Amino acid sequence: MEPLMAEQNRSSAVGAPEFGSTARKDEAKATVTRTTITPAPGTVVPAADADGPKRVWRQRGERHSIRGELGAARPPYEGTNVLRIAMTLLLAALSLITVGGAILMLLLWQQDREAGVLTTQLDRTWDLFDTLRSIERWVAFAVVPVAVAWIALATLNVRRATGQRRNPLIAGASLIVAVTGVWLVGDRIIARSDDWLGQAAGYVLQAVFLAIPLLALERVAASAEARRGALRSTYVISAVYLAHMQFLAGVSTLDETTDASEWGRLGAYLVIGALLQVLGALSANEGARAIEDGTEHRFRLRQRFGESLLAQAERGPAI
Repeated sequence: MEPLMAEQNRSSAVGAPEFGSTARKDEAKATVTRTTITPAPGTVVPAADADGPKRVWRQRGERHSIRGELGAARPPYEGTNVLRIAMTLLLAALSLITVGGAILMLLLWQQDREAGVLTTQLDRTWDLFDTLRSIERWVAFAVVPVAVAWIALATLNVRRATGQRRNPLIAGASLIVAVTGVWLVGDRIIARSDDWLGQAAGYVLQAVFLAIPLLALERVAASAEARRGALRSTYVISAVYLAHMQFLAGVSTLDETTDASEWGRLGAYLVIGALLQVLGALSANEGARAIEDGTEHRFRLRQRFGESLLAQAERGPAI
């Protein structure tokens, strides 16, 4: 009996240290878990970025879109420069027609000052004016489809070179909508209005229609990273010439008059209109060429530096 009790006492004595050791280990673990690190005085603790996950997903989406644009980049089609030159030449022809009208009016005015104008001479002058109106109408009708074709092809090239989705049909249709709107407002509102308020309201509406192709080309130029100052100058010159043609004088809007005192003034107005047309043609050519150069530059940049360098450049420098 005594040996058995001695063995039990020995077992309990041996197990006691193990139980005490386990309790101390748990207490030590709890102590370590509760330990916090306190920054040194003067140290700025950065705030937790709550938008971190969102920013990561946003960056992944941007990288995915950039890869898609790079993969879709293709060389531009040829032919935009030919259409641009043709459009510029047609606009220059319109200015030459206006110059011809100005020469007729000034010659008529000079003839009246020197020896007077016969009825037959006056009739012949107005017949020439009718011929100039017909030529101007046909040239203007030719400018519109050429300009629409250039806008559509340039937009398609920007889409191919940059990979950004720009619809060439919508961009080309913007000019048709603008020309149609300007003509309808001039024919239905301005021509039929008897007071200056109605005419001014009609002109403002025409300026709004003129802004439609400007906004469409602004988006195209922004995609190609092209200069947009020439496009805005073209809009301003077009708006000024539209007011000049409707309210002062133009080959297509000039009224036949037998008052000799008006001939010199009308000739001067036509000279001013011709200058505005020349400036508009030069500005339109410069704006179109800027889009073409920007498109070519964007395509070569992608082709030369590759996907990784362009994606890094578009993301900007790391902070």
